[in-house]
Amino acid sequence: MDNTLHFALLEAVKKRVPEGTSIARLLMDILHVGREAIYRRLRGEVLFSFDEAVAISTRLAISLDTVVGSNMQNSRPFMLKVTNFVNPQELDFEQLEEFTNIISDAREELNSEMGVSANILPQTLYIEFEHLTKFYFLKWLYQSQRIGNVKSIKEIKISDRMYDIQKRYLKESKYLKNTYYIFDNLIFTYLINDIKYYARIHHITKDDVVILKQELLMLIDKLETLAIRGRFDTGEKVQFYLSAINLEATYSYLQTQSYNISHITAFTLNAVVSLDLETFEKMKRWIESVKRLSTLISESGEMERTIFFNKQRELINSL
Repeated sequence: MDNTLHFALLEAVKKRVPEGTSIARLLMDILHVGREAIYRRLRGEVLFSFDEAVAISTRLAISLDTVVGSNMQNSRPFMLKVTNFVNPQELDFEQLEEFTNIISDAREELNSEMGVSANILPQTLYIEFEHLTKFYFLKWLYQSQRIGNVKSIKEIKISDRMYDIQKRYLKESKYLKNTYYIFDNLIFTYLINDIKYYARIHHITKDDVVILKQELLMLIDKLETLAIRGRFDTGEKVQFYLSAINLEATYSYLQTQSYNISHITAFTLNAVVSLDLETFEKMKRWIESVKRLSTLISESGEMERTIFFNKQRELINSL
């Protein structure tokens, strides 16, 4: 690494660690070198090697792309997180566990927040429904690998470890202090159209469609109950909005004391992620601007809420 990148990485480390943490002690633990060797690096007398930079970025979840990009005008790097959900390897599990741990660490924070503007159902809303989860896995598998031998959702296997991660992710997400979802008015129309298409090409059976229909009706009941209460069963706040405009993609952000994460859904289940602070602020402003163009249907907005959920039930019953 050159001198500029060396100090850019040090600045990224300072932003990542909690206030009051000894950076020297932390780097000693990560790099397994002595105190004086660390202080030479802190003073810039010795530059981080590439291997050391990788070790630091891995331990502290710092994107080296972001470190490099911080020295490039108008560069705001994103990372494409491609997770294999159907045949996961250790790295896939680690990516999912890492994000779940970030949410879990924020459980006691007073200002943690997640905002989502969605034209596809967020996983936090449907992963407790097994068939619906498998349908999204099937869609991801079909589009990413052009499968020819999986004919039924029943053939999609979810490993015990994947199932446990998803359950924990769902549980921990309910402890964020403030969560809000902004729905594209056609969000369920898109999903129903997908289900009908995969049924027509015989990649899901009639029995699968019946179960999906049952789960979707249960999901609608769950969402309507959440919208009326405005609270998860943990007592933390959740709100639902209906967008007045069509949403071209699903954007979200997660804000905790230690992390500011921007997230764009890609390939149905994967994500383009950024840890860059300026990118986060732009993403948050964008989602908040969509919220201003939307109608709140949580707690208040009874008429709009009733009309929306009844319309979705009619749509689902068309299956």
